[in-house]
Amino acid sequence: MEKVDNIIIKIKKQFPNSSFNPIKDEWITYVEDKYPNFPKNLKKLYKELGYGTIGKGYYSIHVLLEPDEIYDAKTAQELEGKLIVGDDYGGICHAYDTENNWEFGYIDSNGEFNSLTKIYIDFLDFLENLL
Repeated sequence: MEKVDNIIIKIKKQFPNSSFNPIKDEWITYVEDKYPNFPKNLKKLYKELGYGTIGKGYYSIHVLLEPDEIYDAKTAQELEGKLIVGDDYGGICHAYDTENNWEFGYIDSNGEFNSLTKIYIDFLDFLENLL
């Protein structure tokens, strides 16, 4: 069983009150055109699960958000090249650094990107451990 399948099964079993929205193929195509190295496993997660909330406020999986969609202009500028994939509702956003080979990490409450690659391979590895 693939990691994405395992994550979806865990979410449905442990958090049956989760709420997800489907991702349109046009959005996937747009992202692939803009970011040719868009991770295949992240694409699979979006196609098969979508985006939304795990449980009632446990965790949120976002469509890829630009920093200026969440942060003030100065912070967003410092986070250029980062794409936000989720948040813990407690001030931490998880993101990829598209300018550094899609390095996975988090954005702390000070608006700084920190790598998580010594702990997690990628966002899916993080989600699997979160569940």
